[in-house]
This record gives sequence, structure tokens and C-alpha cells, in this order.
Amino acid sequence: DYSLVKMHPQSLNLSHYRFPSRGQSYISIPSEAFHEKAWITIVGLLYHNMHHFFHNINPTDTKIAEAAAYKGFMISATSSLISIKVEPPPKLSHNLSGSPLITIQLTHKLTPKQYSQALNESNRVHLYCAFLDYSNGTGVWSNEGCVRESGDLNYSVCLCNHLTNFAILMQVVPLKLPREHQVALSSITYIGCALSIFCLTITLVTFAILSSVSTIRNQRYHIHANLSFAVLVAQILLLTSFQFSPGTVPCKILAILLHFFFLSAFAWMLVEGFHLYSMVIKVFGSEESKHLYYYGIGWGCPLVICVISATSSLDSYGESGNCWLSLENGAIWAFVAPALFVILVNIGILIAVTRVISRISADNYKVHGDANAFKLTAKAVAVLLPILGSSWIFGILAVNAHALVFQYIFAVFNSLQGFFMFLFHCLLNSEVRAAFKHKTKVWSLTSSSTRNINVKPFNSDIMTGNRPGTTPTKLNTWDKSTNSANRIDLSAV
Repeated sequence: DYSLVKMHPQSLNLSHYRFPSRGQSYISIPSEAFHEKAWITIVGLLYHNMHHFFHNINPTDTKIAEAAAYKGFMISATSSLISIKVEPPPKLSHNLSGSPLITIQLTHKLTPKQYSQALNESNRVHLYCAFLDYSNGTGVWSNEGCVRESGDLNYSVCLCNHLTNFAILMQVVPLKLPREHQVALSSITYIGCALSIFCLTITLVTFAILSSVSTIRNQRYHIHANLSFAVLVAQILLLTSFQFSPGTVPCKILAILLHFFFLSAFAWMLVEGFHLYSMVIKVFGSEESKHLYYYGIGWGCPLVICVISATSSLDSYGESGNCWLSLENGAIWAFVAPALFVILVNIGILIAVTRVISRISADNYKVHGDANAFKLTAKAVAVLLPILGSSWIFGILAVNAHALVFQYIFAVFNSLQGFFMFLFHCLLNSEVRAAFKHKTKVWSLTSSSTRNINVKPFNSDIMTGNRPGTTPTKLNTWDKSTNSANRIDLSAV
């Protein structure tokens, strides 16, 4: 809309001049602000679609102190842009609590995404009455000399003591947790991550030391080692990221690396599931071909996803309050979607494998009794559930800031994931324990320099940790090279 008026103040019979004369978005100038004897010229412009050009405004690039306090949370124009110029300029109060002042009412034009964010109870919506300040040569948004008097999500009413280009700017900021919860969650994360890093380091060192033992040299422990390494690096990067401010180059780099290594951890969890499925239910391909597939899934797929995500939306990394993916423009789905896929696939594998184990446990009921069958099934489920990443469901639920209990559960499970891996892959693993005993015996015999002592071979009874006269519960898988079934000891899973 456009208006050009030249008039004498005495001809203004109303208490104010309004532009435009109709509609819910307008500027109103009280008649007392005009010079009584001079002719006045008024030019008014209303830009209905100009707000589309003002989105993702960095708050540090504005002169709005309140917005700059929420660094990293972008600002967008959410109303039409209205402009008015009066010659000679009207006499307005320098004090926003005085009079006369101009009144500006603007209706909001929220996108569906903005409206959804505004209605989310976990967010706080800041609406600013702002204008484009050209005093330094380039237009900078400022709210100096303006105050938002009233309004809701549909409109805003502003009072200002000057005339220029006006619009309503919106900034959505997630509500912060109370101080006591922030301290508690931070403490859990720091202590848990430190313990996780320590346990994962011991796990990798254990696998390296025992790699000469044939049972620890197999593909299953190779997968465990890659998963442990991915989680170890991710935990180190997570602790490091707390030291950098959002929007900095180091924070962006850490966000990309965190995205890659956490995705790799999920990918190796998926490999854990595939390999377990191939062992218990169906054998496919040779060891060499599976090895290549596993590396392609574990490191290749996360690299492709990260490269595509980083090149297409680099601004989504390390900007929104932390060194992680932004929640604002959907970039977080580059992590959430693959994570959900892995969780769903592994839950399916877990159900299928547990059913097989339950059937075999039911068969064992005749031999060992109900207690042994229950223990066998319970042990398999207890080992598989944390390894296959089911606990990450709480991470998805923790996205909602009001789901405080899920944030605590996720903080505990995520930060202690390395401890769980060490617990199930080393301490509770009969193969590792037996291999360590065997290795210790070899070291002892070597250090004693007793050359006449023959070290007995590492037999299957020592391996499985079974007492003489007992038979371990085993599943059959098909060996293509011998046309016979291999025996797999479930107690070593």
C-alpha cells in the first residue's frame, strides 16, 4: 500500500492521523504532534511481503540488546514492513512513558514452523518492535525508542518516539532448566563420560593384549573394538565441546566430528546386530566379504551422511546454543533419522534372536531345569539390549525439554555406555576372562624362565569356563566349506 498526503493540521478533524486508513496493520500519529501552522506532507508505505527477506538474522548483528543476550538463536521478521515519513517531522516525546507517541499495530505472519515453535511450552517467544537504522550507512535492526505495549501471537502494538521503517521481529529461545538440574545433569555427564573413557580405553587395551589368542582374534571382537573406538572418540569430543562457545570455528568443527563419530557408533551398533543375526540365525557370505561390508557400514555410511549434511547446511552446525546440530531447520534429522533406523532394526534383530534363544532355552529345560533356561535367556537379553543401542530411545524422548526424567535417563545411559561395553565385553565375558587367565599363565611361565614346562594348549573347556562333565548350550550355524554345523557358545556372546 502507498499513500501521499499534503494537508494543513487544522484540516485534521480527527484526534490522530492513520496510515493506512483501513486494515489491522497501521501507524497512528496523534494530531497534537503536528505543527499547527505549517503544511505537512505525509508519505506512507506498507510492504506486505518484505518480511520474507529478513530471516535468520544473527542477534549479534542487531542493536537489540535483549536479543543479543541469546547468542546463537536467530531472529526473523514476522510482520509486514511499514514506513512513514512526515515533513516537517512531528513533535514526539523523548520519553517512552510520556506523550505524544506514535502507535504502530502490526499483525503477525507466522509460518507453520514458527507457529509450532511458539506454541511449544518448552520455548520462550521474544517479540521485538524494531526498525531499520541507517545511521551507519547500512540498515541494522534496532529497537531504540520503541517498546512493545501489548499483543499476543497474532498481533503486536508498539509505541515509538520516531518515524522510520517498522516491523515485528521474533526470536524463539528454548527454556533453560533450573540451575539445580543443570548442575546435576552436567555432573552426571562429566563423571559418566570420564568413567566411560577410562573403561573404553581399558577395553581396547584388553583386546590389543589378548589379540594373539585365537578366540579373541575373531571378527566379533574386531567389531567390538571398532564400536568401542567410535564411542571413545565421541565421548572425548563431547567433553571437549563444552569448552567452546557456539558460533566459533572450533565449535563448528567439533559439531561435525561429533556428528560423524556418534553416527559411526550407531553404525557399528548396527553391524553388531547384523553379525549377531548371521551367527545365530543365518550365515551369509565369507568372512572377507563380511569384513568389507562391515567397514563400509561402520565408517563409510556415516562419512557420506556427514559430508552431505555439512556441505548442504554448514550453518546448522555449532550455532544453536551448543556444539551440535541445530534443531531449528531440520538438520538434526541427519542424526536422528539414522539413529532411529538403527534402533528399529536392532530391536527387530533383538526380538528375533531372543525368540531363538528362548526356544533353545525351552529345550534345555528338560536337561537343566527351569532356572537354567531362565538365566540363559535373561543373560542374552541383558547383554544385547545395551549393546544394540535400545537405550538411545531415551535420547530421542529427551529432545522435549519437559521430559526431564528422560534427560536424566539419557545422561546416565549415554555417559556410561563405555562402562556397559567394558562390563559386557570384558568383565562378564567368559571368553575374555578365560583368555586373560591363559595369557597370565603364559606370562608367568615366561617370566619364570622354566623351559622344561610345556604350556598346555588353550582348550575349549578353559575357553567356555565350564566345569568338567558339563556341556555348554550351543547354537548351530551352517559352515559352507565343510557342509556341517559349527558350534557357537552362547555364553560368550
